[in-house]
Amino acid sequence: MVGYNIALKLNSKTILGRTQDDLTIAARIKESLTKDDQGATRRTVVAHDVSFRVSALLEVTGGGTNQMSRDDVIALALETGTTAVIPIRYECEGGDTYGGNAIITGYTESSSASAEEDANIGLDLQISGEFAKITG
Repeated sequence: MVGYNIALKLNSKTILGRTQDDLTIAARIKESLTKDDQGATRRTVVAHDVSFRVSALLEVTGGGTNQMSRDDVIALALETGTTAVIPIRYECEGGDTYGGNAIITGYTESSSASAEEDANIGLDLQISGEFAKITG
């Protein structure tokens, strides 16, 4: 598998100039101790916390019909209320596709005087609700 075959899509669009997508899945565990367990602690996974980190080099003037420009990403990061929850898809060429809804929890941008046309961005997302395999 090659890294450029993996894509995180927001609102069915990929982020223009993505250089890295990071997926983190952390189990939420519930511990119980009952007489039935004869004093042994039992651990059960009750849910998962899923988050993403996207890094990209964006052209300030960029963006196509299937790609998000810098301004598209900033607009999503500034959403509030129910419009701040956006549909996402996580795809891997030849692999399964997963989807759910996410909230952008952080946006960072940096640029330098030597590369005025480009901006490096970092985007943090947290899944809101279920993150599951998409069939069909």
